[in-house]
Amino acid sequence: MAEAPLLQAASSELRNGATPTIAELQDDEGRVAMRAKSTEELVLAMFVYGLCMVPGLVSITPPIIQTAEALHLQAPLYWIIKRTVFRHFCGGETPDECVASMDRLAESGINCILDLSIEADLHIDDKKAEDQSYFPLQENRADIVLDMTKECLRTAAAASSSGAFVAVKVTAFAPPELLLRLNTVLLQLEQGFDAWQRGDGTIDSEGLRQMAEHVLPPPKSIEQQIRREALLVQVMTPLDQIQTAQFFDPQGPHRDIWWETHEEQAEMTPLTPEELAAYDRMVERLERVCDFAHNNHVGIMVDAEQSYFQEAIDHVAVNLQAKYNRRDDRAHTPTVYNTYQMYTKAAQRKLERDVERARRQNFAFAAKLVRGAYMVMERKRAAQLGYPSPIHDTLTDTHASFDGGVKYLLDELREFYDATGEPISDTTSPIVFMVASHNRNSIIQTVREMEKHKISPRAGVVHFGQLFGMQDQISYTLGKYNYSIYKYLPYGKIEEVMPYLLRRAQENSSIMGGVGKEITLMWSEVKERLFGPKQKPKLVTITPQVDGTPGDVDVEVTSTSADTA
Repeated sequence: MAEAPLLQAASSELRNGATPTIAELQDDEGRVAMRAKSTEELVLAMFVYGLCMVPGLVSITPPIIQTAEALHLQAPLYWIIKRTVFRHFCGGETPDECVASMDRLAESGINCILDLSIEADLHIDDKKAEDQSYFPLQENRADIVLDMTKECLRTAAAASSSGAFVAVKVTAFAPPELLLRLNTVLLQLEQGFDAWQRGDGTIDSEGLRQMAEHVLPPPKSIEQQIRREALLVQVMTPLDQIQTAQFFDPQGPHRDIWWETHEEQAEMTPLTPEELAAYDRMVERLERVCDFAHNNHVGIMVDAEQSYFQEAIDHVAVNLQAKYNRRDDRAHTPTVYNTYQMYTKAAQRKLERDVERARRQNFAFAAKLVRGAYMVMERKRAAQLGYPSPIHDTLTDTHASFDGGVKYLLDELREFYDATGEPISDTTSPIVFMVASHNRNSIIQTVREMEKHKISPRAGVVHFGQLFGMQDQISYTLGKYNYSIYKYLPYGKIEEVMPYLLRRAQENSSIMGGVGKEITLMWSEVKERLFGPKQKPKLVTITPQVDGTPGDVDVEVTSTSADTA
């Protein structure tokens, strides 16, 4: 892909100070998206949005589905859902069925993130984490998901537009109980660092020794203990948190020294030998996905999931970035993107930590920023288990976190340019990211910041993303002005996609509650197509006579149709 400079010529300003892109994003009467759709699509959208606005309907839908399944009546219910809500929010049941939607979007300058909508059990029973009898069945399922993901990648690679992504959920590639255990281990390592660091954000060899004794499994032999001591002696200067995480990394070069145990020690170890083997198989599956994506210039978007999986997911995703996002590989754009849920209190810290790690290890930091999709579930679980909610307490705090994260990354981009003067493109930039939001204010603010820093929409370092079937006016406007815009296009069997559809309705109720204006505009568009443009009122022009005699006027009646106004 050709390099595009960071700096662009200033766009012509409108009289109110807004550029054309911002002016159109602010336009409440805009119809650029509606004019790209068929009348049938508009009628379907009005129907679906109307359903989502019915008070209480979203909350009673899950028990309705459960009752229908218990009575073996799900077939007629799914028949209705497939032809309404599913059709509006999803691309189809197979990757091939998504191609038509992908081609239509490409005509308007919009790319796609293909998503095989398969999720692990989101209601993890903590006791299962101790029972490895579940592993074989889930391992078989993960192998099936791997094959299905490859099919998805082939469709994305053959798309008419370049730059497609495929979304993956790490929980689909391993037993979720494994990720739950790994998540616990990584959190314990973080807590161990906090407990034994010297007060200045670094930890010395004695602190590392304390972490090894209290967090890691006991050595299985005298030889292993000697090797541990040899590593600790080599730590001549204190380590910060990033260095410490790499020092004890279960996927790192010293895993056999820190994590290998005997089977009989399984009850005393955070990760058993079988779990470490399952961990390796998960990484192997994901690397096979990334190898194919990298070789075919398709991006991998690692989805965020629940907080009790997220540390493990982040760990795996950033390690994949270190392998596939090498900055010295100018023939490829970054392959692996990780997702940051900015409604979590720890999001900004994670963002800054991972940007710094990417800088040190010379790989491109690639991220998707979202507000978050598991708020109801997260708060409920925190209340049940008695730990503080990981979610920001107020919506205002969440907005500030999201917008602050975007600004931080844009500022980092600008600092890099100022320091190096090096032209930046999607193959050379140290940071590339996607602003995945339906919030119009956040989109406008991002565009303003891009204009302020003179970051070109065509540089390919800042992308935007919205869900298929939602906030189309934003998506089509950005596509019109050559911004890098993506639609998240899920597909799968109707029963597999139901959790996604329900979450879209539950977690985006505030968005659905505000689509009344959009429905009105859609209805106006449909009426104009069916009955012609609405005639504007006749304009009456009153002109004084030439001699200026008071009270004597000429009257001119002028027709002003929509075509001539």
